[in-house]
Amino acid sequence: MTERKTIFKISFMSQKDYICMFLLMFIFSCLVFFRLGSFQAPQTSYTTVTDNRDIILDFGEYRDITSFSVFLGNLNTRHLSLSAFNEVTGSWEIINGDAVAESVFDWNKINVNYNLRYLGIVATDDTAVLNELVVQGPDGSVITPVNASDYPELFDEQDLFPEVTTYMSGTMFDEVYHGRTAYEFIHHLTTYETTHPHFGKILISLGIRLFGMTPFGWRFMSAVFGILIIAVLYLFAKRLFDNTFVATATAALLTFDCMHYNLSRIATIDIFAAFFILLMYFFMYDYMVRDNLALKNGTGKGICAKMPSREVLFPLGLCGISMAFGIATKWTGVYAGIGLAVLFFLHTLFHLSENKKQLIRLFLFCCVFFIAVPLVVYTLSFIPVVGYSEYKNLIDKVIQGSISMFNYHSTLVAEHYYSSPFYEWPVIWMPLLDANDAVSATKVSAVSCMGNPIIWWVGIPCQIFVLVRGIVKRDKKAGFLILGYAAQYVPWMSISRITFIYHYFPAILFVILMMGYTFDCIVKRFSWGKKAVTVYLATAVIVFFVFFPVVSGFPVDREWGMKLRWLKDWILVL
Repeated sequence: MTERKTIFKISFMSQKDYICMFLLMFIFSCLVFFRLGSFQAPQTSYTTVTDNRDIILDFGEYRDITSFSVFLGNLNTRHLSLSAFNEVTGSWEIINGDAVAESVFDWNKINVNYNLRYLGIVATDDTAVLNELVVQGPDGSVITPVNASDYPELFDEQDLFPEVTTYMSGTMFDEVYHGRTAYEFIHHLTTYETTHPHFGKILISLGIRLFGMTPFGWRFMSAVFGILIIAVLYLFAKRLFDNTFVATATAALLTFDCMHYNLSRIATIDIFAAFFILLMYFFMYDYMVRDNLALKNGTGKGICAKMPSREVLFPLGLCGISMAFGIATKWTGVYAGIGLAVLFFLHTLFHLSENKKQLIRLFLFCCVFFIAVPLVVYTLSFIPVVGYSEYKNLIDKVIQGSISMFNYHSTLVAEHYYSSPFYEWPVIWMPLLDANDAVSATKVSAVSCMGNPIIWWVGIPCQIFVLVRGIVKRDKKAGFLILGYAAQYVPWMSISRITFIYHYFPAILFVILMMGYTFDCIVKRFSWGKKAVTVYLATAVIVFFVFFPVVSGFPVDREWGMKLRWLKDWILVL
């Protein structure tokens, strides 16, 4: 009974620690849910098929039609042919033979600019899913066709059309892949996004089940994990440094990092992958600390001399489970797993003995939690996948899907204006603009994916400091953080496919921990250390709020966004 209690007890956390940790989580919760997205979006859909693809709208009289906006369902890039009926000649005149609505679960504006009574819309693809259609005149007023009742699914949610379309009312960036696929999982539709494992999209689908297929719904779980990762980082920092002030300062850096904020507000899988990567490293470190304490206290002679107690093995098992979910979310979890393996084997070598029986038992334990469990979790994550062809069974689905993923990433040839190679990431050379929408003549709603400059740039000398400490002082904490960072960063140096700055986020978690390591050294060595760290943190918080409008989508003067162009390639607003 006593051992069971010690397994679950977080002995290194005090009441003050919990207060500081939950306060940071509360602050971030307020920030992350602020204008996260609308709670409403068109739900009913009109589906066109090959033998029923014509939509004819009658406005009762000749009207100037400027445009119409269509909220597209789960099928992207639908082609439409627009025409007006000429009552004199009795024929249809084509206005635009190839209009395109591209973004799923978003309002797509298509220009008409024609005086007409009858507007013909023909979906030229085999199938199109249209959730709502709003027609507008020159003054922006909504014009309802007199025969709207012929197409009830297209005109039953007109009140959901926003005055200005922004990220609040529809998808942005890769949400068109991951948010859409989460929706398809729920409705057992053909899976669109098959270039990554599927657990992250399963998590996104939970938010959709709770709040519907709405911007808030598909972003909800990202926000939840963005909050939870602060708790993990706090626990990690406290375990590393055993100092409440340092742990709070370290977790505060993550709380006010712009990229952490961005990835917690977009329905992509990156925040989930980062969460599980950080969690697996925390459990590995906790395991190593517990095992060292067991050795020091004489309760065992190390992990190989004597099989560790359940109290020691418990975090090691959780490490394997966390790794399983990380790999089932994104293959970058494999990089993290390699780093874990290096750390584990180095730790094992320092406790090696000739007791072969205990070695075998430990080996079998690791086989279960680091091989069997990840394989099972990875396989189960494919259950909701519906393919273009029939699979023989779940195993066949996993094998075919994994081969397809590998082929995609190994042969991908693509270009993107906001792409950036790995060596540009630490200095934030090229932020990624997720969304940019004009809300007035002078204001814009922009969502930029970038780091907090004061955190990322100061993190560079901190990395050098920790590296030197690891080499010169042979500090094991420094070595652990260096290996963790390298596992998330070095593999990208050999990747030939297109990359973006958000790929650096798992590595920046270890940069922040290295900054915490630096804080710890400063606080212990200098009497003014706490004051200096506090002043620096205040500066980082101020910079976060300076950039807040262009990372949150809050309407801001375009001129302000241009002033934030600290480096020449920064395009934070358009």
